[in-house]
Amino acid sequence: MIFKNSTPNGKSYPGESRQSERFSYLNFVSFVIGSATLVATIWIIIPAPFYNIWLFSVLASEWSFGFGCFALVGIFCALFSRLKNKNRKWITAFSVNFAALLISLYPFFSAYQATQSNVSLSFGEYFSGFKKNDSKIEFSTFQFADINGNELNADVYAPPVGTNKNGAGIIVVHGGSWGGGERGDFPQWNRWLAEQGYVVFDIDYRLAPQPNWQAATGDVKCAVARIRHTAAEFGISPDRLALLGRSAGGQLSLLAAYSKGDPRFPASCLAAESQTVRAVISFYAPTDLIWGFDNPANRAVIDGRGTLSRFLGGNPHESDEIKNRFRVASPVNQVTGETPPTLLVHGGHDQLVRSENMYFLADKLSANRVPHRVIFIPYAQHGFDYNFKGWGAQVVKPQILEFLREHTK
Repeated sequence: MIFKNSTPNGKSYPGESRQSERFSYLNFVSFVIGSATLVATIWIIIPAPFYNIWLFSVLASEWSFGFGCFALVGIFCALFSRLKNKNRKWITAFSVNFAALLISLYPFFSAYQATQSNVSLSFGEYFSGFKKNDSKIEFSTFQFADINGNELNADVYAPPVGTNKNGAGIIVVHGGSWGGGERGDFPQWNRWLAEQGYVVFDIDYRLAPQPNWQAATGDVKCAVARIRHTAAEFGISPDRLALLGRSAGGQLSLLAAYSKGDPRFPASCLAAESQTVRAVISFYAPTDLIWGFDNPANRAVIDGRGTLSRFLGGNPHESDEIKNRFRVASPVNQVTGETPPTLLVHGGHDQLVRSENMYFLADKLSANRVPHRVIFIPYAQHGFDYNFKGWGAQVVKPQILEFLREHTK
């Protein structure tokens, strides 16, 4: 006897209809998951239409595998729906999820292309980045200057007990378009450097009033001088200091390191000590400010021209005086044969500072035979290193250590 899942008049049994509805619902869930994930991941590869979407794009780029896992769930839902329901609706849901999955893999393969012989990517480290940071390293704070009532402080991260201290110090300069940000923006990096044996000084500089192009640079030089003066208190050598800056802080770090003896950039505090450093590390910094003014990155995300005008006091095409300020404040114009060794880091999807800035400076360093390295990470956004265990950070960390060991010996 053969049983058919239908009534004598050819209609489906109620149970079959309900089962079909359940799998149609599953297919709908798959489509919703895929659509949401695709909307989230698409900003990894296309420019953001405004600032908040750019912030989200950094998150999507650096935690892309998390979104990829959602896409995988959507794919399995679509395939399971296909097995139980023979209509073609599953194809759309599957395609949307598959597209989101492919985009979520782009940062990994992009970072893999940027790896070198001393770099390997770790999935274990990457996924541990989803956990809460459990570092026990605390910091102390000391005031290195008081300029017209503006207290300038430094947070000091010392190597933990039992760490092999190497006697070198790293001075960290935060970003924020020269008018924002604060010290301690990237504490995981400070703690990590301390764990490698370096004493880290995360410093303030004056953000206002603008134009503060000379004041901010002078504050960085003041910090260098004061830290050199008190180096013995921190167990480091005054002749083994390096600067590390991000974005606007990268520009200030480069300029402070490169403008040795330049009377236009004196230290902002009375300091007989030298303000020289052994090396400088720059993350996604503007280096040619006139070019940056004429060729802004994503104007929908940041008013690059307005930011530079506030920092330097006007439009470079308004007068020769202001244009000269832009030239003087551009690290590319301060390179000489005595410029300290430099490590430059930039991402190919930076929407605040175009990556050409890195290559402009690298060319000048090459022309003057200054030891330097460049690290270009094709997928990376401005601020990619906020994810301390992301793919970009994994590319950069071993090369930072190698660079520091070589140039702060």
